[in-house]
Amino acid sequence: MIRTYFASLLRPVSLLILLLLIIVSVAIYFFGGIVTIAGITPFAQTEPRIIAIVALFVLFFLITFLRHVLARRANAKLINSMLANDELVSMGTDMSADEVELIRERFEAALQKLRDNPLDGKRRRNFLFELPWYIIIGPPGTGKTTILRNSGLEYPLAEHGQEALQGIGGTRNCDWWISNEAVMIDTAGRYTTQDVNKGVDAAAWNGFLELILKFRRRRPVNGILLTISIEDVAVADEDSRKRQAEILRQRLRELHRTFGMRLPVYVMFTKCDLIAGFDEYFDDLKQRERDQVWGVTLPYDPQQITVGPAFEAGFTDLVARLEKDLPGTLSEERNNSRRCRIYGFPYEFGSLSTVLRSFLADVFRSSRYEAQPLLRGVYFTSGTQEGTPFDRLLGAMGRSFQLAPSHQMPLSGQGKAYFIKNLLSNIVFPEQNLVGVNTGLERRLAAVYAGGLAALCALVIGMSAYWLAGLNHAEETAEEVEELTDRLRILRTEADQNRSLISILPTLNAAKALRDEVIEQENWLTVTPFSIESQSKLLPAATKTYDSYLTEYLLPSIASRLEAQIQLVSNTTGSNSALLRDQLETYLMLTTGQNYNADKVRSAFRSQNEAAFVLNPENRGAMQEHMNNLIQLLPIKTAVDQPIVQEARDRIQRVPQASEIYNRMVTDSAQRYRVAPINLTRSLGAGALFIDSATAGGRSLIPGLYTKNGFYNFFLARLPEYIRSSIGSDWVLGDSVSETTYNRLAQEIVRMYTQDYIQAWREGISYIRVVEIGSLGRAQIVLQDLSSPDSPLTNVLNILRENTQLPLPGSQQNQAATQAASAASSGAATSLAASASEAAQKAAVETAFGDAPWPGLAIENAFRPLNNLTDPTSSQTLDRVQQLFGDLYGNVSGVVTAPDPTKAAYDLVKGRAQTPTTDSFTTLRAEASTKPEPVRSMVLSIVNRTWGLLNKSAYLYLNGRWKDEVVPACTSIIAGRYPFDPDAQEDVSLEDFTDLLGPSGVMDAFYNDYLKPFIVVRRRQFSPIQTQGAGLGLAQETLNQISTSQTIKEAFFAKGGSSPETKFTIRPSFLDPEALRSTLKIDDDSIVYRHGPVRGKDFSWPSQADASTAELSITLLDNSKTTILKEGTWAIFRLLSASGLSRVRGRDRFEFSVEKVVKKEQRIDNGTKTVDVSYKGSFALSAGSVVNPFNLGLYSSFRCPPAL
Repeated sequence: MIRTYFASLLRPVSLLILLLLIIVSVAIYFFGGIVTIAGITPFAQTEPRIIAIVALFVLFFLITFLRHVLARRANAKLINSMLANDELVSMGTDMSADEVELIRERFEAALQKLRDNPLDGKRRRNFLFELPWYIIIGPPGTGKTTILRNSGLEYPLAEHGQEALQGIGGTRNCDWWISNEAVMIDTAGRYTTQDVNKGVDAAAWNGFLELILKFRRRRPVNGILLTISIEDVAVADEDSRKRQAEILRQRLRELHRTFGMRLPVYVMFTKCDLIAGFDEYFDDLKQRERDQVWGVTLPYDPQQITVGPAFEAGFTDLVARLEKDLPGTLSEERNNSRRCRIYGFPYEFGSLSTVLRSFLADVFRSSRYEAQPLLRGVYFTSGTQEGTPFDRLLGAMGRSFQLAPSHQMPLSGQGKAYFIKNLLSNIVFPEQNLVGVNTGLERRLAAVYAGGLAALCALVIGMSAYWLAGLNHAEETAEEVEELTDRLRILRTEADQNRSLISILPTLNAAKALRDEVIEQENWLTVTPFSIESQSKLLPAATKTYDSYLTEYLLPSIASRLEAQIQLVSNTTGSNSALLRDQLETYLMLTTGQNYNADKVRSAFRSQNEAAFVLNPENRGAMQEHMNNLIQLLPIKTAVDQPIVQEARDRIQRVPQASEIYNRMVTDSAQRYRVAPINLTRSLGAGALFIDSATAGGRSLIPGLYTKNGFYNFFLARLPEYIRSSIGSDWVLGDSVSETTYNRLAQEIVRMYTQDYIQAWREGISYIRVVEIGSLGRAQIVLQDLSSPDSPLTNVLNILRENTQLPLPGSQQNQAATQAASAASSGAATSLAASASEAAQKAAVETAFGDAPWPGLAIENAFRPLNNLTDPTSSQTLDRVQQLFGDLYGNVSGVVTAPDPTKAAYDLVKGRAQTPTTDSFTTLRAEASTKPEPVRSMVLSIVNRTWGLLNKSAYLYLNGRWKDEVVPACTSIIAGRYPFDPDAQEDVSLEDFTDLLGPSGVMDAFYNDYLKPFIVVRRRQFSPIQTQGAGLGLAQETLNQISTSQTIKEAFFAKGGSSPETKFTIRPSFLDPEALRSTLKIDDDSIVYRHGPVRGKDFSWPSQADASTAELSITLLDNSKTTILKEGTWAIFRLLSASGLSRVRGRDRFEFSVEKVVKKEQRIDNGTKTVDVSYKGSFALSAGSVVNPFNLGLYSSFRCPPAL
């Protein structure tokens, strides 16, 4: 073991570490004396340095020896585990007990030799577990063992008469070839093909792989050698090649699946001597030339997908080299037969390109579901020249020309090995670290290891150079410090003459520069906790100098500025006493150190700095740094200007400001003490009420100061403190003020607080609004919310009462509240705590207010009407309102859930219109009128909105009935018919007229059945009824048309008949003197007037005749005549319209006339001209009823509106 240990020290890594240790030892010995550790120089003497050097080497040898022992133990553990594994020896099923025992003895003896005699390889790996392991697979007879025998590897067991551990796992399973370079596991060919007893062979193969994984879990094997006979690929048909390729692919897939890593694969096409011409072409190669590698090594590509292109390129290069060397080889051969075979060999070998590429593509075919093996190379070998060569080219030509096949002579079996020896040593073994998915990890570990060594070297070299440079730098530091000290003396003289902030800044900068220079040099020379001793005393001296300048120059300068500001404020009329007090407090902290507050002083320093360097930000930043450093030295007592302090104190006590004290309490309650506010929005929830943010402007929070908690626990408890801290006995003012001043301020602050308290709650509840109710469904939800026991209205009023009923501690009311709270908490401890709190509050009241009025009483009186609404002892609670909300909720729910909600709404509105004094709407409005604002407005708003929605829904129903029952019939009757259309040629029939406008007709029935309860009639004018400010929304134009229909009904159906009827009287009223007569003829009745007595005649309409006519004419003296003639049912109406019917007296008298126009010559001054002369005959008509049916405007203006 000792021999192998010392041999391991000769490795490059060990030698490098030894070299570094020697360098470190030299550095310790020669430079250790200047190193200090926490102020101690441990290597000042020679003996400690020698001890440290010896300790380093002892530690190195101890670590390397321990590593060697652990490696040897791991090697022994591996071998012992293999010895103890029965399966490794007894995997075969066809061996006798004697054979198994013989194999075990041979196996144990070989492994015992390996354990006792570690290997000695070129790469200095001494133990079995450190060597790379390779598995050789391939079909039977492909030359796997021949390759190993001719590989040129050294097998230590050969010295003991045993090249390989043969028969391990059964005589037909595998051989273990253990060399100094690697462990080669030669597997049985039946493991690869599994073509005899597939189940047994597959189980043995998988068991073998599991055993390998058991011994080497981190890296089971380092690669796969896949041997294939070139004859099996070249001569076999396409189907046989594909079957063989699939078998090999399956074995590679099983290796990957079992070992869980991507393995490099080296394909070796053996028995290449069977290619015609191989033996002749390479026959003259020397041993060294036969040892070289002949094949294609593929470029390393971790993402390798296909192997065809890379292999084809390499194979083409091999063929090209054969062709290149062909002339020289031919020139050295004299036998013509051999020359022919030599000449054909490159072409014979090149003909294999397509076959080999196809075969390799099948074996290494990529798949998206599994990892592809990493093909590293394809190589061609020959071990023993036996068998009959094949000639693919001559065979193909013979088949083409139908020639008899040529017969190759069998090989002699001379036993030369071609292209094997260097393949493993120069190609396979150097790539042993490519295996597995953990290649990156292995590389990173190696990189970390190498980086650590490099960092160690850099550290040793860098520290040595750093310390050497430090010695030279120390001298330069001393010179720079001396120069800064001289400059500081000059600036100090200037600062003594003017101690303003601007004047002392250069001096302070110089002092700080001196300190910073020393610190910089100290840092440059220090590697904590190591430092060079020669510089250790400079920093304390430089720091002390800078601190003294801060206290001697900067502190008095700031104090002087504060004194000037205090004097200025004290002597200014109407100045801010709070500002004066703040300045005085800062001044006393700075000069006396009493009640020192670093934050307050820092804020004051910042203000002074900004005022002094307002236009110079660079100097302002430099001075601020000096001020921050000064704060680290405070508090320090300095001289106090007592006259200035006393004057300021007198001024503060002389001008007390209640509003300033109160404003400070307002600010502190929110920012300093964070008294919790009340969020009204959260109290209202997401129900019927909300805070109108547009109006409130974000003021939905009641500040914590104006809550019950803020009243008792902040305002009541801290008012004396704030008053006395402002004007009373505190350290700033130095003495106490009179009780009278205190009481006056307390009463003024209480007055302002009470006003703001009331205002805060009034504003808060004034922003409460009822949510938008856009539908009856929404109204149903709102009413349900308001009628529930936890109504948001009740909740917010409870919060209001809780925070505005503020009884005096100790009063009967407060005791009752305390007892109720204790009872709710159910515990004696709670009751005692509440009593103690009450006693503390009572004491606070006596201290704060004395005999002053209790402020809670004014607050309570301001909200008493609203508080009574939720006070159980009051008779003005909201219970009745909530009950009525429930009734209203029931009404609205009945409408919403009805099969036809619009009809249900109509019935509800109609019923209320008929009996308006007994419904829940009226009762709720009456109840709301007795409640204080804003409750009154909220309740009325909900009632009015709900009633408006019901009216809208009722209108939808009524409008639907109008469109369905009235509009179609009305439009079809009056459209294009006289008298509704004065220009129409077609008359409306009396039946249609009766159906539309008669009693119980379309218009009359709709009016009586639907509209009558909602309409008020004044002087024959229809107007909609407004109930509580809301109605159905009927259009006035529609009501006018319905009113017209009723007027027409009264005119024609006054007696309630089933058909229209009217009586009227006509008499002549005028006839032109030059006219002969005027005539009116209606059917068979006529009136002829010839300037005689006026006699009237009675008529009736409609006529009994089948075809009615009406004629009006005037005849002149020359018997010329003008006639107006109308026919049809409405002939008299047409005649009246054509003759210019007009009202003359009252509502029932009309006049109509006929006119004859004649052209005549009229004499004028210069001659004559033709003029029109009119002759007129008129008649008067009197209706037989008050409502005159001959008011033709009734018909022409009547329309059928499309909607109500």
